[in-house]
Amino acid sequence: MMPGNTLIGFEAALLAGARHLELDVQFTADAVPVLYHDVGTQRMSGVTGRLLERSRAQVASLEASFPARFGERFRGNPIVSLADFCAWIVSRPGWDTVFVEAKRASLRHFGREAVIDAIIDVMAPIRERAVIISFDYSAVDYARTAHGVPIGWVLPIWSGRHLALAGTLAPEFLFCSEEILPQDATEIHRGPWAWVVYVIDDPEMALEVYRRGVGFVETDCIVEMLRHPLLAERARCG
Repeated sequence: MMPGNTLIGFEAALLAGARHLELDVQFTADAVPVLYHDVGTQRMSGVTGRLLERSRAQVASLEASFPARFGERFRGNPIVSLADFCAWIVSRPGWDTVFVEAKRASLRHFGREAVIDAIIDVMAPIRERAVIISFDYSAVDYARTAHGVPIGWVLPIWSGRHLALAGTLAPEFLFCSEEILPQDATEIHRGPWAWVVYVIDDPEMALEVYRRGVGFVETDCIVEMLRHPLLAERARCG
């Protein structure tokens, strides 16, 4: 297992056979999009504070090492900007799609339109194979209406109202956590989207979710998952 939102993690995923990658984007104090999940810096970098309060130059001195989980193993691993990721991924073969999640903390702090505009501008080298996703309904709606890009909405809860909103939005992808996905396949609402369920690290659970009509699963353990022959075959077939 590798730390998420890092080039070494994505490299390992591609080498294992992954064709779709998901990354999280937060903004620095000077509005530079970087690959980072939390707004706080403790979990990923082992220091207190908020990413939004540090400039890109200051963020460069932090690490993407997840010390509480990995100890010293990834000491010195750098935090990557979205621009650097895009420059890196275009030279890699074998991938199909990058899902770029605009995190709510940055959307609230800088404004939805400014954040989405900046992300789409930076990801120009991979725009044809990138999908903007977010928990923020209005942000992904804006990404489509203003920029015409494919979108994915992440359901915050499972409810009739949210499924109705999904029907109105009609995203290309609808994300849902495994915890809230109905066990009964007949309750999984069908629409013009592909379902993506996260985070699943058990091969048998992934196969069971696929049987319920889900198109994609998101995992932190791609190497272990693709050791299962049925999942490996599914990955090869897209």
